[in-house]
Amino acid sequence: MLISTLLAATESALGPTLAIIVGVGMAAQWIAWRTQVPSIILLLVAGLLLGPVFSLIDPDDFLGGTLFPVVSLSVALILFEGGLDLPPRELRSTGTVVRRLITIGAIITFLVAAWSAEQLFDISRGAAAVMAAVLVVTGPTVVGPLLRFVRPSGRTGPMLRAEGILIDPIGATAALVAFEAALTDEPGEAISALIGVIGLTLLAGVGIGFLLAYMLDHALRRFLIPDHLGNPIALAIVVVGFVISNEVQEEAGLLTVTVMGIWLARRDSAAVRQLLEFNESLRTLLISALFILLAARIEPDQLRDVALPSLLFLAMLVFVARPLGVIVSTVRTGLTWRERLFLMVMAPRGIVAAAVSAIFALRLEQEGVRGAELIVPIVFLMIIGTILVYGFLAGPVARALGLAEARANGVLIVGAHSIARGLAKALEDLDVKTMLVDTDPYNVTRSVALGLPARRLSVLTEEATHELDLRGIGRILALTSNDEVNALASGRFARLFGRRETFQLAPGERQRSGALPEALLGRVIGIQGLDYGTLDERTRQGWRVRPSPTGEPISAATEAGLFLPMARVFGGQLSFICRNDPVPSQGTVIGLAAPSVQKDLERALEQAE
Repeated sequence: MLISTLLAATESALGPTLAIIVGVGMAAQWIAWRTQVPSIILLLVAGLLLGPVFSLIDPDDFLGGTLFPVVSLSVALILFEGGLDLPPRELRSTGTVVRRLITIGAIITFLVAAWSAEQLFDISRGAAAVMAAVLVVTGPTVVGPLLRFVRPSGRTGPMLRAEGILIDPIGATAALVAFEAALTDEPGEAISALIGVIGLTLLAGVGIGFLLAYMLDHALRRFLIPDHLGNPIALAIVVVGFVISNEVQEEAGLLTVTVMGIWLARRDSAAVRQLLEFNESLRTLLISALFILLAARIEPDQLRDVALPSLLFLAMLVFVARPLGVIVSTVRTGLTWRERLFLMVMAPRGIVAAAVSAIFALRLEQEGVRGAELIVPIVFLMIIGTILVYGFLAGPVARALGLAEARANGVLIVGAHSIARGLAKALEDLDVKTMLVDTDPYNVTRSVALGLPARRLSVLTEEATHELDLRGIGRILALTSNDEVNALASGRFARLFGRRETFQLAPGERQRSGALPEALLGRVIGIQGLDYGTLDERTRQGWRVRPSPTGEPISAATEAGLFLPMARVFGGQLSFICRNDPVPSQGTVIGLAAPSVQKDLERALEQAE
């Protein structure tokens, strides 16, 4: 009876709070997607409203002493997923810059932050060093959402993603080293302690990480783990490795899970891809919950005393430490000045800084180190400040530098046959960016002759998403004669563009018996559903791709079956006309027109212009 009463009380306390955190977090993510605002900014605002403003949730009361262990485990899972999503080719192509950013750049950030903290706040040199080490980290919890929002082109995106993943264990280790140094008076003892900490961290983090990753990789490749247990067992191994490494050496667990993820990323297998897809969904949920909990813990009274000097400290981090670190780290690397400038405006701090600062600040307070009680509020202000500064700055700067576009309105067209070329030409004439991809050299040559961007490449290769310049491209349309290629291309790029922006031709007669399930297909274009056989037959009969403004000619020709609408451009925005959609009533419609109506449509277009 007593146990059931306690369980009921616990459920009544935890249930509503958990529902609020998860519900508001997902709502903030959805609003960010609809409004094109960085999600982490909305999540921080939501946490501030739920916590200090309306007092709807209290993270310390909600999770008690388990708050920081839960945060640490969540960060470990996010870092593991980040390592999984960091293929070796990205590390090879960006290796020099990334290595310098996480070493030379981190040292510069540490020195500037430590000196600034000691000058601006009434804290000891040891407390300043610990706080500076904590603020070295950026992290995938904040860099990832901003990169998905900005979608920079070229090398800068992979560089920032790799830096964010690799810098977290380095920053946590640096904080531990600074903590040990702050508590040691003798230089000789300090040096030996530092060597021991670094050595044991590398031994535990790298050794345990490689061992567990090899065991998991071997089990997956040998099919020793059934598919339905693959994700749960992998997550269990990540948690076990994180905990064991932290027991061997404090904060070594972050290095362990990062090593595990990077090692598994080397194996391009279906099991690893399935694991990555699962972890991506889990990451979104964890990031939403963590940022709300982070913001809800803020105590306004704590922040008030350090608010003004924190603004100067933030300026030193944003306008001195980061630019200086990037400039030194990119000397003789071949990066353009635009790419270097964009790297300077992307260094937000996140969950790892909050968790590590809270742990070491508490221990420094117990040791009586002056100023230790100020570390947490200052770090929280730096997290909020850097997220707001870089969140609002990164997008406009990237667009001004030509590294990203305001909205990815273009389309990647798979297949460069005559119909694809006609569609691309009509879209280009309406200022919609296109990119044609085909394995047939004849089709690619004809496309280039028409002045259309085209590449001879298979979209099913691993290198496709990295070799193609997808700047300004926000959707895919698979138009090949092969139904299987269309379905595979749609599925492959759905992860990049989202299923909402993935389109293809309907399967032909041979596949309509159910060989290609609906779940594997993209959105089928054409009001009645167009397949390649229909397009090919109409083309042989003299049908051609034609644009025309909406109105009587389009409606009459469509109803008579003499015009097959495929796409619409209205207000400069492209949208494809899919199965069961009505005939658009506004904008310019592009479709396949019969010979008998082509002149009427062209005449209507001339009159509209």
